[in-house]
Amino acid sequence: MKNPQLLLESPRLEELQEILLTALSEAGFKPGDDFHIIPLEASTDGPLTDEKRFYLDEMAKLNNDLTNMQRTLAKTNVELENLAEIRNRFVGMAAHDLRNPLGIIRSFSEYLKTELKSKIASEQMEIIDTIFSTSVFMQRLIDGILDLSAMQSGKVSLSLQRVDLNELFIKNLNLNRILANQHNIEISCTSPSKILYAEIDATKINQVLNNLIANAIKYSNDGSKIECHLYDEDRKAVFCVKDEGIGISPEDQRRIFEPFHRVSSDNKRGKSVGLGLSIAHNIIDAHKGSFMVQSEEGKGSTFCFSLPISPDKGQSS
Repeated sequence: MKNPQLLLESPRLEELQEILLTALSEAGFKPGDDFHIIPLEASTDGPLTDEKRFYLDEMAKLNNDLTNMQRTLAKTNVELENLAEIRNRFVGMAAHDLRNPLGIIRSFSEYLKTELKSKIASEQMEIIDTIFSTSVFMQRLIDGILDLSAMQSGKVSLSLQRVDLNELFIKNLNLNRILANQHNIEISCTSPSKILYAEIDATKINQVLNNLIANAIKYSNDGSKIECHLYDEDRKAVFCVKDEGIGISPEDQRRIFEPFHRVSSDNKRGKSVGLGLSIAHNIIDAHKGSFMVQSEEGKGSTFCFSLPISPDKGQSS
């Protein structure tokens, strides 16, 4: 029989555990002994000494204290869960109400950019450009907040389908090459000869890939290279994006997946919302996959995520 153990959740409870185990030891219980607390009058282990009676009384009091504290913790946890649900609902409603007016501002400013091109002064066009770029940034922020709010409230909706991962991988890379070419960045890729299938939400996995490749481009210098790999390992499909960019500090690596955390750098293209990696991590978690990051400042970063592979048709899992 193992030593008696109590599962506790706070420093105060750990202190009570230590007191209880000390009391048991001083009352004559040895490591490995089994025990349970019974009323004093029910004891059949001979007459109780004053010392044993004292320690048994103390154990009964500590047991009651532990029970009361556990009830308080359970009540507090329920209250915190309710507050978190209210917060997520409020944030979701506020973000949703902001989305429509921001969409109108973006559409009108985009229209003005097109229609008034070469008809107004450059200073006026700069104002319109600022309105447009700001509205785009705010829309991305609102969309990110809505996505994150849904995920944190446990309401992630996945539309799972059996998908050819090789095809999804190649199509995504071809789209991102357009952005990379604008900065003379070369994207290379390797993928397995055999087809890898997985039950995934293709739209959301594309969102994760887009985020990783867009970040690699954003934090890379013009003329550098980005390597993208897809391979299978231990019945998992692994996607990796490796860049030759500025890298990530150890401090930033510890917080890279936190909402609204942005890597501090002057060498990046465009504003960062600070939600992309947090949302990506939640998406991979929802698919029962895992994330990994390796980076060294000044030498680039590698982001990888894995997804469970579906068995080939005709094979059992």
